[in-house]
Amino acid sequence: MTKATDTEVYQLLEKWQIPYERVDHKAVYTVAEIDFSIDGTDVKNLLMKSKKSHHYYFVICPGEKRLDIKALAKELGEKQLSFASEAELFELLGLERGSVTPLALPHDREQRITLVIDEVIDQSEKIGFHPNINTATLVIAFRDFQRFLSNLSIEPHYLTIPEKQPEA
Repeated sequence: MTKATDTEVYQLLEKWQIPYERVDHKAVYTVAEIDFSIDGTDVKNLLMKSKKSHHYYFVICPGEKRLDIKALAKELGEKQLSFASEAELFELLGLERGSVTPLALPHDREQRITLVIDEVIDQSEKIGFHPNINTATLVIAFRDFQRFLSNLSIEPHYLTIPEKQPEA
């Protein structure tokens, strides 16, 4: 797999006439490190894998949500989910840790990844994603993101992603 680049993201967005606003910032590796605001929904992007079936899931949920991984596995019909390794992230999407983005899905040519989007994300809002690098965020309308996916023949699964309940 070749490394995913920001140039290829800009080329696709231009080709498909998808408008975006670019916000440059210092490198961020987790949602918790973000110290800037965007005109849109903050989301967290996770590449998960099932232990037994070897299915991969790209999960997009609100940035502040504490994911209940066991409940999500059950919801997806899997026994157990874990985070994909850095090697798998690179092999499947050409990405390095900290720059996980659905804008790299064109690299999943064999369509081994199922895209799961949390239903609680407001689809009338804009949404922000890294352009394959973690020193910029592109803000695009959710409907334009859906058009991006449609151009790749990706049909996302929308479900309410379970949230970890605080310990009593």
